[in-house]
Order: sequence, then structure tokens, then C-alpha cells
Amino acid sequence: MPSYSNRPSMRSPFETQVHFLTELARAGVDALRRLSELNLQLARQLNDDAINATRALVSCNDPFQLAAVTARAAEPALDHLRSYQRQLGDVLSGGRLDLARGAGAPQVQFRPATDSAAGPDSQQAPHHQPE
Repeated sequence: MPSYSNRPSMRSPFETQVHFLTELARAGVDALRRLSELNLQLARQLNDDAINATRALVSCNDPFQLAAVTARAAEPALDHLRSYQRQLGDVLSGGRLDLARGAGAPQVQFRPATDSAAGPDSQQAPHHQPE
């Protein structure tokens, strides 16, 4: 049985589908790459914020000031989380646009080639005939 890619009537739709799936995979991999970079950046920032907060708490001599020092030390982490949330929204909406752009690629409808020599009375045999 010949593969679909070798049949002339299937070559163009097959190539179109392969192109569409390739673009879809590229858009998905690109979105995952951006998401991974964003997560790594957040992890580094939160690690630095935790180290700085720990240093601030250890250097605090007055136990009554621990709450104020903790609140001040938490501000950079909260700012980084807000920034991460905005960037995550941008990455996800950008990924959705990339996928939509890939899905909007022109699709060729599959229409089997008809035999011009066959007359209107000729019918192709179905793949499976009920008994």
C-alpha cells in the first residue's frame, strides 16, 4: 500500500497538514521556552529576596521590630510576584496568538481526484459493504 505522501492526489493536502502541525509544534515549543525562562527568572529573584530577607531578620536586634522588618523584606518578593503574573499573562496570550496564527494557516480541503474517464454512471466501491 503506497504511503499518502507518494500519491499525487494526497501530496498537497498532506504537505499542508505537515506544515500546519510543524508550525503548531514550533509555537508550542516557543511558548514553553518563554514560560521556562520566566519561571527560572522568578525562582532566582525569589531566592535572592529570601536571602536578603533572612539577612535583614538576622541583623535585627529588637524583637519588637521583627514584624516591620519582615514586612519591608517581603515587599520585593511581592513586587516580583506581581511582575511575574503580568509577564505570565503576556506569555500565555502570546502563545495563544501564535497558536491561533498557526491554526489560521490556509488549509486545503481534501478532495479526492476524480477520474475524468469515468462517466456519471460509474461509482466507486465503498471500503466496506454491509452483508
